[in-house]
Amino acid sequence: MTSSFQPLPEALAAGWEERWLERPQGPLRYVVAGRGRPLVLCHGFIGSAENFETWVPGLAARRLLVIPDLPGFGSSAALAGQHSSRALASEVRALTDHLHLDTFELGGLCLGAAVAMEVLAQAPAKVERLVLHTPLMTPAMVRRAFRVQVGALTVPGVFNLISALGRWRVAADLYRRVVVEGSTLVDQRAADLNFANQARANPRAAREWLRDGVSVSFLPLLDGWHGDVFALAAADDRILEVELLAEYCRARPRTDLSLVTASGHGWSAEFISRQLEILERIVATPALLP
Repeated sequence: MTSSFQPLPEALAAGWEERWLERPQGPLRYVVAGRGRPLVLCHGFIGSAENFETWVPGLAARRLLVIPDLPGFGSSAALAGQHSSRALASEVRALTDHLHLDTFELGGLCLGAAVAMEVLAQAPAKVERLVLHTPLMTPAMVRRAFRVQVGALTVPGVFNLISALGRWRVAADLYRRVVVEGSTLVDQRAADLNFANQARANPRAAREWLRDGVSVSFLPLLDGWHGDVFALAAADDRILEVELLAEYCRARPRTDLSLVTASGHGWSAEFISRQLEILERIVATPALLP
């Protein structure tokens, strides 16, 4: 079995290796690269492990990266039941158990941050620290216009139509530009990867995860956990209420927020470069025990 989207040569040179874990519902694809303390990464909505391919060359020298395709996305089989963030987190936990990871750092991208926080809820003693990119920590941090769209567009019949249109490149790019990315000049490879992932995502998994991911508050969980949280976001993100995130991060001990200015939800070449600088600084910072 192989993925249909080849990673960057730089990621391959850094040790990108595709593996498979057999699960009752079907295979779970994951990627490993690098060496050092484990860092488990959860990709964003209708994403795949390739969402992190630009991170691998810079982080693999300091971390053993473990990056699954979450069930129903990329090349991993969908679940028989609901694709809630909690259910997806259980599959990530099964992978960490399979790899005998006693402790690990944990990262998540956008909706993947919700999965990472559910992993924390399930195994707080195993998580050394959190690295959350564009985290939707509570429904209030999701822009109201986006929450309204999610409610309207995930009605079953409507979502089937949206899923069909999403496999038409012109319609998919137009939606992303108008609703999600704004005027950001998205890196062409990132745009191609986004469409490839969207075309192969399981529609039921996508609908269930989206509805769940914007409806759960993780603030009580984070308030009760005493580990380090590193957050990263674009200052002009169209989905995230950045000011509310900044306010929470200022109030929570052991929490650091890095904002990339003049950037939105789409990944431009400059945003990719800037976020990697921030991530390299984070992994170079010694972790403190929770």
